[in-house]
Amino acid sequence: MKLSGKQVAAARELLGLSQTDLATAAGLARLTVSRFEAGAAALKPTTLNLIQAELERRGIEFSNGTGIGVRLNFEKAAEFVRGTAQARSEPET
Repeated sequence: MKLSGKQVAAARELLGLSQTDLATAAGLARLTVSRFEAGAAALKPTTLNLIQAELERRGIEFSNGTGIGVRLNFEKAAEFVRGTAQARSEPET
């Protein structure tokens, strides 16, 4: 699937993430996300996969059917939040 900068920006908005939040979570520079969303840079497939995987992990679903789409799977998003909260509450050993 071909992922666009507009889809990434819409997905971030659905999740309430800043470009910095997404970049940090995907292990990238904020400028990389910013330039891609603005259409100022094409990304290597491996870099794009990092962004897509992080957004999908948080409950985003992308589609390129009859139109370009982004939607939030609320069940998967809630599962991510529960897992994150649980990880924070577990004592480190």
